[in-house]
Amino acid sequence: MVEATKKRNKVFDYFCTDEQFSGGVAWCAGCPLELTARFVPKVLGKNMVFVGTPGCAAPVLHGQNIGAWHKLSYLSCVMTGVASSATGLSRYFRRTGQDATVVCFTGDGCATDIGFQTLSGAAERNEHIIYLAYDNEGYMNTGNQRSSATQKGAATTTTPVGKVGRGKPTASKNMQMVMLMHKPKYMATATLSHLEDFAKKLQKAKEKSKEGFVYLHVFSPCPVGWRIDSNMTIEVCRTAVRTNYFPLWEAEDGQPRFTLEVANPKPVTEFTKLMRKFSHLKEDGLAELQKQVDERYALLKTLVNAGAQK
Repeated sequence: MVEATKKRNKVFDYFCTDEQFSGGVAWCAGCPLELTARFVPKVLGKNMVFVGTPGCAAPVLHGQNIGAWHKLSYLSCVMTGVASSATGLSRYFRRTGQDATVVCFTGDGCATDIGFQTLSGAAERNEHIIYLAYDNEGYMNTGNQRSSATQKGAATTTTPVGKVGRGKPTASKNMQMVMLMHKPKYMATATLSHLEDFAKKLQKAKEKSKEGFVYLHVFSPCPVGWRIDSNMTIEVCRTAVRTNYFPLWEAEDGQPRFTLEVANPKPVTEFTKLMRKFSHLKEDGLAELQKQVDERYALLKTLVNAGAQK
């Protein structure tokens, strides 16, 4: 009981630090992206630079007219160049002896699609940056179009449900596994329903970025695009973990381990029933989604167990 209280107090301490964003910003109500953007500098500290692209984060990170909505340093880039621009910043800071943490802050559309080439290159070169991808499974800023992170069967504006189409016809890219194969110095999955876990991973990411490349994949359900109530986003995050739809794990130098292993995972239908983007799925579609969740989790667990036996 005492230990649990200490953990809660530690996370509470982060929220007692100076707020780097203004109280009212242009993010949607209940958006986990906002909470993530506010939480990251509370853990990493003020001496950091956000490197961003067009997307859901851009309106706030850019600011409004000549005014800013935050106190942090920020570099705006095109979607194809965020990782390479962050590389230039990181090399400059290291060359001049400045201790600054460079954080790419992008959505899944940039990380998995448009900006993947420079992301992969930065990981291959082992650049001293943190690449944080907030995954809302689509291009939400421009109208909820599908990305390669969009789950099979999900309804989006470019994969609508109608007489011909029944949502996205192909499976989502297993981006976490793709990045694991790059063997970064450190990588992890995180979500806001498990803040202690998220905070620990941010702390480790900051330290490991001094040695090389770090990748963080943050599950970030979109209230508007996923059609969920704005007060339910944290519950959606929590259920994604409890169903193994989004397992929590980390890896150092390519060796993964669970940071939370769910003993008795709930069926994926407990997750899909919380949103309307999957409401059209019939029994066969839900069974196919469950199969994918099980297969990806089995692959991850095999890799975890293989490393534990070394």
